[in-house]
Amino acid sequence: MTTNKKSITIALSCYILWGILPVYWNLLSGVNPILILCCRIIFAFLFMLTVLMITGRLNVFMETIKDKKTMRYLVPAAFLISFNWGLYIWAVNNGRILDSSLGYYMNPLIAFSLGVLLFQEKYLKLQLVAVALALTGVIISLIAFGSFPIIAICLALSFAIYGVLKKKAQADPAASIAIESLIIAPFALIFSFVYMRESISALSITDMLLLIGGGVVTAIPLILYARAVIDIPFIIVGFFQYISPSLSLVYGLISGETPSISQIVSFVFIGLGLFVFSIALIRRTKDSSVTQKTQ
Repeated sequence: MTTNKKSITIALSCYILWGILPVYWNLLSGVNPILILCCRIIFAFLFMLTVLMITGRLNVFMETIKDKKTMRYLVPAAFLISFNWGLYIWAVNNGRILDSSLGYYMNPLIAFSLGVLLFQEKYLKLQLVAVALALTGVIISLIAFGSFPIIAICLALSFAIYGVLKKKAQADPAASIAIESLIIAPFALIFSFVYMRESISALSITDMLLLIGGGVVTAIPLILYARAVIDIPFIIVGFFQYISPSLSLVYGLISGETPSISQIVSFVFIGLGLFVFSIALIRRTKDSSVTQKTQ
């Protein structure tokens, strides 16, 4: 597996989009978080189905559904990402953006470990230095948290395991996202109409449009992620995760959340880790390019 510039660009684009999503979800702060989650699932499926129809790839969608080996990974992946979405939206809409950021700061460390243990991926010594710096930052945050960071840990574990399932599935990105949405969509529809009637009737036209758009902003980065996790090592995809919570952190600060001294110190360590990892990634990319040219 090589590390190429196109794959890295795809991964970066994915995480940048995820990093600015809190701005979008905050526009729906007056809407029930569970309804947001349900609509996110339903409209993501409708959007992906439209994309597959327009691009003439419905056959890929059907073939993937019939593939029992692939579905063995996509079914649990669908439930995991739905749980992750719901918890994240709740955290954003309840002033817990910094808590959610801690969870996504923990995720790359878990992804790095899983990449080495499950996929036997190679790493550079400089990448270990980066991980050590980031781990120091996370430990400082955990100590300063003052209580068991259940939200952060649930977010980190659910997304890391989701990434593992997606990598093992090796499915077409667009088809896999459509299938994951399809698996959860019936539950979302039933729950919306049985328990969310009052919330639905209270929606404004703007809220409805934002909820519909939520399906689009949900699906696009997931497609990019599905492609990235197939094309490049899991330890690299995981470490790029630091981009999203960093952008979310900036938004949290702009929104009025005040970080403590310990949080600032931990973010400095994590930032240094990201910087060192970036240097290692540049070296690795150059080595891959040289290897390809000599072959």
